[in-house]
Amino acid sequence: MAVIFGAGGRGLGSKEKFQLILDLASALGAGVGASRPVTDGGWLPKEHQIGSSGQTVTPRLYIACGISGAIQHLVGMSNSGCIVAINKDPFAPIFRVADFGIVGDVFQVVPKLIEIAREMRS
Repeated sequence: MAVIFGAGGRGLGSKEKFQLILDLASALGAGVGASRPVTDGGWLPKEHQIGSSGQTVTPRLYIACGISGAIQHLVGMSNSGCIVAINKDPFAPIFRVADFGIVGDVFQVVPKLIEIAREMRS
């Protein structure tokens, strides 16, 4: 099990844009997870699905990007050590379980996180 998980949801908009989460995971040395709409849409294989019909993960750090926080997803990640949620909707349910929440556009926030992670690792 990865110590850090970067996970993406439907808020990323497309399979091509999901690459941002893969880049984040690479920069952090993290595992990759996704919400059910992402795996149902074929953006990632089913084994990456986090939630009641996927896998349960308990990393030290879980970064949820563009994930609204449907109860089915929360079941699979809510026992993570620290949950960081990034979503443009300030009322997204994911914020109820997040230790830290960033209300913002994942396409503005995540590239900055990637940059910081790469600087720290070099």
